[in-house]
Amino acid sequence: MKCEIRAVKSPKGLPFYMVDGKAFYEAEVMGQKFLLVSFIGESDLRRDSLKHTLNQLEIATAMPVAFAFDTLSDFQRRNLVEEGIPFVSASSIFYLPFLGIAYRRRKYTASQKPLKKGEILPKLTASAQAFFLFMLYKVKDSKISKTEAAKMNDLTPMSVSRYCKELLDRGLIKETREGQTIQITCAATGRTLFDKALPYLDNPVKRETYHLPSPELLSEFPAAGESALSQISMLAPPDKKIVACGPREEQAKEKDVLKENAGFLNYLYARLQIWKYDPIPFVKNNRVDTVSLYLSLKDSPNERVQACIKEMLEKEQW
Repeated sequence: MKCEIRAVKSPKGLPFYMVDGKAFYEAEVMGQKFLLVSFIGESDLRRDSLKHTLNQLEIATAMPVAFAFDTLSDFQRRNLVEEGIPFVSASSIFYLPFLGIAYRRRKYTASQKPLKKGEILPKLTASAQAFFLFMLYKVKDSKISKTEAAKMNDLTPMSVSRYCKELLDRGLIKETREGQTIQITCAATGRTLFDKALPYLDNPVKRETYHLPSPELLSEFPAAGESALSQISMLAPPDKKIVACGPREEQAKEKDVLKENAGFLNYLYARLQIWKYDPIPFVKNNRVDTVSLYLSLKDSPNERVQACIKEMLEKEQW
């Protein structure tokens, strides 16, 4: 888009305060001439003041007028647009309604930068992955406000916005504004959404240790790994039961059941997986959820395990 600009003298017949601290240019874009007014030094950006100045300049010059700014905050930009005040800024933002032009150069975050061929975004953070499971299992094809999602997951609104940003960047959820609230929903459902998310999902297991196989204590933790898989497939259960807990394993430590190294007595202990996020919100029939279970076993060298997790996904009632 070709643009020609030349400096001109300030319009005549206007009060001193209206031309002081300003530089004037005649601009021509797409065959349309207009007056471009640039502020020098500090400027009065109040909407009423700018609106009054704009009207007086348009009357004095009998041509459209636009203001030029070095910098504008998002709040100032929104105010100008709401008032219909034409402007351009050094940050590549143009609002020229008399030409039908509204342009803003997009600012990319690290995860939004255009990808090279064959390149994908990094995996979700553990907290965002847990929020994805909430969307997959509980929201599905319905809508929920960010505020409600925060309350349901005992999260802050800021945390929810951060997790939603990760999911939006990867095309896993959608946002719509309804009145004063932002509603979120899944971009797809069930197996389709799982397949779309899979490149961004990570193994939830942080590490594995041991704890005493007390029936009461074992019942507090959901079955995980091959133990969980054996409950829904023909896979034989492992010698030691495998259970999972969240990243804060203080509960097990306080009860003196967590052992970093069981030594030659390890045959007495069950295996405890410490996860990067809490598996409890997604537990079904006292075992970890299907997606997390798949992620924890997908790299297993056991061909029988691979066959069983594939069958598990096919039978899952999404």
